[in-house]
Amino acid sequence: MRTGGQGVERRRRTWGQRLVLLCGSGASLALLASAAGLGYILRKYERLPRVELSGVLDDQTEGGEPQNYLLVGVDSAANLPSGDPARFGRDPTLHSDTIMILRIDPKSRRAALLSIPRDTLLPIPPANNLRRINIAIEQGGAPLLIRTIRENFGIKINHYVQVDFASFKGLVDAIDGVTVYFPHPARDSQTGLTITSPGCHALNSSQALAYVRSRHYQQQINGRWRSDNLADIGRIARQQDFIRRALSRAIDRGARNPGTLDQLIDVALSGITVDNRLTAGDIFDLGTRFRSFKPDSLQTYSLEGTPGIYNGASILHLVEGPKTDATLAIFRGGDTTGKLTPAGVRLTVRNGTGVMNQGAEAARALRDAGFGALVSGDEPGGGSDGTVVRYPPGQAAAADLVARWLEGGAKLEEAPRARGIEVVTGTDWHGVRSEAAPSSTTTTAETLPEPTSTTTRPESTTDTGSTSTSLDLGAFAC
Repeated sequence: MRTGGQGVERRRRTWGQRLVLLCGSGASLALLASAAGLGYILRKYERLPRVELSGVLDDQTEGGEPQNYLLVGVDSAANLPSGDPARFGRDPTLHSDTIMILRIDPKSRRAALLSIPRDTLLPIPPANNLRRINIAIEQGGAPLLIRTIRENFGIKINHYVQVDFASFKGLVDAIDGVTVYFPHPARDSQTGLTITSPGCHALNSSQALAYVRSRHYQQQINGRWRSDNLADIGRIARQQDFIRRALSRAIDRGARNPGTLDQLIDVALSGITVDNRLTAGDIFDLGTRFRSFKPDSLQTYSLEGTPGIYNGASILHLVEGPKTDATLAIFRGGDTTGKLTPAGVRLTVRNGTGVMNQGAEAARALRDAGFGALVSGDEPGGGSDGTVVRYPPGQAAAADLVARWLEGGAKLEEAPRARGIEVVTGTDWHGVRSEAAPSSTTTTAETLPEPTSTTTRPESTTDTGSTSTSLDLGAFAC
């Protein structure tokens, strides 16, 4: 793996001063950058490893429209030197150690990042057997992981980025390490993390990898080692905090040192795998648009889960409800500020009148308007008093948006037991409008989830030696 930038032609023009945000791995770090110009990227682009995903990825969006990048950190040490500690005890099977979706909105120059815990229990297509989501890439590679995300969450994937251990370490080396704040001494015997004192520590590539991979994290509090039993959830918080810190470090190093920026690009292009549709022009355009991007403005989210055991394995049951739906809505089609759009709303349609094919036709028209709409069957007499939009608590804004797209509107009906939004066609059904009617409510803010914070409030510890406390990651800027 090349980690140096020697022999690269220097240009007189000013280098791009910001790394474009595109990465995250199981370790998760920054990605491709805006360099001196498109010609530079074209020369480098030939070395970029690619995976064939034609027919798997969703259609490209129009220029400047938001896109979703699936960022996967694979649990693979194959490209590390034979003596590297990260190789010890590893099997050759490819696992997805970290799964993130980065939504980039070039027009607003905003970015949002969603972490999906690797232990989340989901139906894995095509048989839809319940398994942890990280098994998908082992069984069917990137195509099955993309399909699993699309079918379970309704999120379109436009591009794919994969990072392994060696690439992650090379990127950290290229920026001379990343400084992280630790409120207490910390360790993880399984990854090799060793922090002997509290405070700010400059992590080299080996310790950075051990830190972001840690799922058995311990802190020494009042003289006793206490385990963070948040496992995957705690690790996600540390990873998201690390990404911000690494990006800030990379920006600082790259802006002042073109050689460092060139080294970052060399490492990225030789070790990060991307889909075959990601072009040099895409990379350059993102770099140009995000030249002034500030890492602190990255909005981070995580799907919540409750711990459990399934077939003898530790898993997380996805927490369903308004907060999860609101978070997913951003990545389904809302902009990165959470503004609700049809693409961010999934619903089912029920034929309430018995008119032949009315449910299927209604669903088709709603899909044409941008909604994620499926037909779920008939409900004779369900719309006898007119078309109804049912919604679970917390989704009034999404239901209102749906109703405003219907000719003649609809009756809004909160249904506490509903698992999602349902449209029941009624005797007044006249189809779908060409554009939404103006809103007469101010309910949009109901659907906006708060980004996850990397600062967590301490909770009391017990005599068991474990704690549900995660790091107070935002306490110091270091």
